[in-house]
Amino acid sequence: MRPTVSEQLTGIAHILAEVVAPEITDPYPAAVLAGARATLELLARAWTDVPAFLCWDARAGAAVLALVGIPVPAGPDDVLDVAALEAHHREVRGLLEGSMPAVLADDGARAALVQLFRDRAARFPLNARPDGGPGAHPAR
Repeated sequence: MRPTVSEQLTGIAHILAEVVAPEITDPYPAAVLAGARATLELLARAWTDVPAFLCWDARAGAAVLALVGIPVPAGPDDVLDVAALEAHHREVRGLLEGSMPAVLADDGARAALVQLFRDRAARFPLNARPDGGPGAHPAR
């Protein structure tokens, strides 16, 4: 089916670049627009990687919780149901957050949690920070 989600997002970013950006002369709104365009372009490239990331992160979080005896409900049967994946992921992350005292008190679980956070940062498909750019727009 055309246009695809990626093509639509790319098209919106292109319209912003070609039609809107030339009309903006103030540096702050121009920087905000550039950030919005970069985010749209990122979404166009990476949105298809989100379901796999959610599955992986929920499984990895459940593995840390298992080290301290915290059970995690099973994930959704349909891995194409992104809303269900997001809900399950949110539930696992909430359990992990609520279990921090137990996780931090166990040396193995704490080490697994640190590794999870490192792996999570490396795998997260929607890192919208522009390459080499600042993490936030400069104050006006």
